[in-house]
Amino acid sequence: MTQTWTWWSAKPVGFNLEDWVLVDIETTGGKPGLDEIIEIAVQRFHQGEWVQSWQQLIRPHRTIPPWITRLTGISNAMVAEAPLFEEIAEDLAALLADKVFVAHNARFDYGFIKHQFKRIGIDWRATTLCTVKLSRQLFPEHKRHGLDHLVTRYALPQVDRHRAMGDVDLVAAFLAQLTHEVSADRIWSLLAELLAQPSLPANLDPSELADCEDVPGVYRFYGAQGQLLYVGKSVQLRTRILSHFTQDHRAAKNLKMVSEIHHVDWTECDGDLSAQLLESQQIKTLSPQYNVKLRKHTRLWRWVRHLNQDGYAQMKLVANDGLTADELHQSFGLFRSQKQAEEAMRTKVKDANLCQRLTGLDKKAKGSCFAYQLKQCRGACVQEELPLAYNLRQDLALQTWQQQAWPWQGPVLVRETPTSERGLLVYQWQVITDVEDETSLFEALSSRPACEQSLDLDAYRILCKFLLKPPAGMVIKPLVWLEEGGEIHG
Repeated sequence: MTQTWTWWSAKPVGFNLEDWVLVDIETTGGKPGLDEIIEIAVQRFHQGEWVQSWQQLIRPHRTIPPWITRLTGISNAMVAEAPLFEEIAEDLAALLADKVFVAHNARFDYGFIKHQFKRIGIDWRATTLCTVKLSRQLFPEHKRHGLDHLVTRYALPQVDRHRAMGDVDLVAAFLAQLTHEVSADRIWSLLAELLAQPSLPANLDPSELADCEDVPGVYRFYGAQGQLLYVGKSVQLRTRILSHFTQDHRAAKNLKMVSEIHHVDWTECDGDLSAQLLESQQIKTLSPQYNVKLRKHTRLWRWVRHLNQDGYAQMKLVANDGLTADELHQSFGLFRSQKQAEEAMRTKVKDANLCQRLTGLDKKAKGSCFAYQLKQCRGACVQEELPLAYNLRQDLALQTWQQQAWPWQGPVLVRETPTSERGLLVYQWQVITDVEDETSLFEALSSRPACEQSLDLDAYRILCKFLLKPPAGMVIKPLVWLEEGGEIHG
């Protein structure tokens, strides 16, 4: 089942990517480093016209899990006599060469094929087009853009779903259907955007990005004299770096930065968590010229509560590094500046009708606050509101500022993927150390650090996000601090 894309006739002048391959694969699972391709299907189109189909079962080096067989219908017996990937790699590489690589969720298919090529020494890259992204951009009113949803929405032909050629047929049918849904000009306008080729900075050697892959990590841009211009992170390093060079640079600041780039390097990470933490840490310690949001703040601030002589909860703004242990347990919020802390408190006071003097905003030692005169304070400052009632209202208002309690009794070892050997030892919302092996873990657990007052606001927020709601695949193993001669256990 192949269909012509009639919208192709409106192709704009200067568009040279005329050979496309529609690709789908079936695999033994979802991880390119562990799982393998068991079927590939390709349909080649030239100027919107079908010219070739190619399909191949592939014998993996591992057995096909039963759930994959139930999903795809491909069994170990079916691939027992099929060729290995390395036996069909040259033919596949020739078929895909110099063509636009099109797939539904292209990141998955492209990543698997590239990884298997790389494993046998073939360096392959392609311009990619993801039809999920295309559908989302063309039809933002729809929430779902999976193949099954497209079949229902556009009455696409019924095919053998979760077999490679069947899914390629659906992608081809979807592209043909676009003629009836949107104008050809709209299609080409979006394709030009999605297929835009990066124009590298004039002073950047293209070979510097030759080994950069779409993996999680942190990247750095440098100027002519080696000065650090910018630090960024992504779960798709190569795509993110190139995106800096494909944007229209409407912001003069961004255009200026790109023009100054002479060198790029990067650090690969195990996942998004370690990438975010490294990015935050490097921006603070290295102070890149064009990073602003995460610049280093030498002091953080908290509101500290104590009971005054009349039993009312009174707040005082204190620098985080000057807190005593007792004050730390009676503190609220964590702010980058005194101004930010005071503005946040003003909002709380207004929303909950709190007392400006008791919350530290009105500096008078006694008497009514200004909000009381405006009938916005219920009178705690002149003892018209009882201490118990006021303190309860204030506690409720400030509840969202309380630091998240550490959920475990001791430290935890965080691995971002189940198969990773590396990990992060984390305690009280701080990364104690990177863990490379059992020896480094033992050494870290043998010396318990003091963590309470050196908390980094950005790291705290990043760790809360990941550890309280771990993404799929993340492994969090509770541990205990070791006494001399102890053993590691969870």
